[in-house]
Amino acid sequence: MFSFIKNQLLGLSTNKPSTSPTKLLKHKQPVNILEHAVLDFNGIFKRDFALFYYKNVQIIDILIFLPHYGLYFGEKISWTASQLKGTNIELSTKQSKKSSTTRLEATQQLLHKKLEDVLSFDSTPIERFFWMEHLCESEFDELDVSFHKLLSKERLIFADDDIQNIQDKLCALNTHQEMPYSKLKVLGSLEAHLLLLPTEKEPFGAFLSSNQQLFLNEPLREKNITVLNGKGATGKSTVIVRKILQSLLKNSEIKAAIITPTLLSSDILRTQLIALCEFAAVTLDYSRIQFFNPPTPQDSIALSTVSKEISLIAYDDPYNFDKEFIATLHNEISTQTILIATSTHYCDEHTYTLEETWRAPLLNTLNCSDAQEVLSLLLTALQEHTFPLTETILIIVNNDETLEVYKKAIDTYFHTSTEIITSTFSLQYKNLDNITLTTTPYISGITASYCFVVDIAPEHPDYSTVLSRASKETTIITPSQH
Repeated sequence: MFSFIKNQLLGLSTNKPSTSPTKLLKHKQPVNILEHAVLDFNGIFKRDFALFYYKNVQIIDILIFLPHYGLYFGEKISWTASQLKGTNIELSTKQSKKSSTTRLEATQQLLHKKLEDVLSFDSTPIERFFWMEHLCESEFDELDVSFHKLLSKERLIFADDDIQNIQDKLCALNTHQEMPYSKLKVLGSLEAHLLLLPTEKEPFGAFLSSNQQLFLNEPLREKNITVLNGKGATGKSTVIVRKILQSLLKNSEIKAAIITPTLLSSDILRTQLIALCEFAAVTLDYSRIQFFNPPTPQDSIALSTVSKEISLIAYDDPYNFDKEFIATLHNEISTQTILIATSTHYCDEHTYTLEETWRAPLLNTLNCSDAQEVLSLLLTALQEHTFPLTETILIIVNNDETLEVYKKAIDTYFHTSTEIITSTFSLQYKNLDNITLTTTPYISGITASYCFVVDIAPEHPDYSTVLSRASKETTIITPSQH
């Protein structure tokens, strides 16, 4: 950490003026020689990287990842030769009254802690450097000797360094490894709040798709609507939750609301958000985000509260919302930023489309001669699953009247207790670890290992969403007239 002696440089910062978290979302600059050198070396270059670790937020000027060398973090220094002429520097101490102009020690410690907390272990080398944005090497050589004692030239990248010089300096700071470091484990851990949560197959989580990442990187549009469109299993809810979490972490002034079709879908998204925060080692004041289910227009569910306190609102699967409720809400919240995740057409303005399907379950079809055979085929198909169940099974039927009939038959046949999901079902009192029965209005947010689609015709408006509920296998049972 350095402080200046000469009055000429008092108040001069090594960095650009501090930028508010909101403006960071909009900050873009053309590619520079340092970024070019990193990308040319198959590395990853990140500018103004926001590192979140519990309550700590650190904006790192430059973060570099080279697969065969590890991590580098740099501080951009905007000194010019004329500013430094006739000055010297000294290492700041705790007793020094002058403010520190670099945060290298704290940043390196924070990077290590973040990696260790997310990975449970960490062997990634981390090296620091300074980027002398406007200072040439010859100009540095002419500075006072105090600069040469405190700033090692091996860690300085000068304005006149070419691509090869920059690459040579970065390689000299770390040892080349034959086995490259994992981008997922290293950069993924530093941005764990943007990853897909770990699974048995992916114990370190997984990156979002390029389309999902594109939407995530898009600046929030104040007082405007942004739509994320995609079929079932394209990850709309996943991205919306991470977009809101990222916004809340970057801007402490933001309060958000997520409005979902059902109580269960709110519970699922809330659970995902909490799990994501725990996995990513970040602290979020959960009072800054509220979950709502769409009320009737006559129910005032805090429309006034939403309009006064919330600045960011997200709709998840709004095709099941009461249209009058949406109209009323929009009249009340004309000053808020709105995000919409939907599988149906909503509006043409600021729409992003997700095309990749994250779940591609094995698809089976069982046809029968009439509706009377459907239940018999379902019970036979369920027999293939060993009881007691170790994975969730979701059965989606075409109308509410058949729910109790199917529940009674399944419970009697397998001596189990089948759950029925309706508008009042909540994870606070029950779980989805057994066989679950529901109809199409209540499937928002649900994912099961195995799904049975019973007597639902392909022309049904939610048919593709229904088929996307399973992660392993979907069986369609329908009378032949469909």
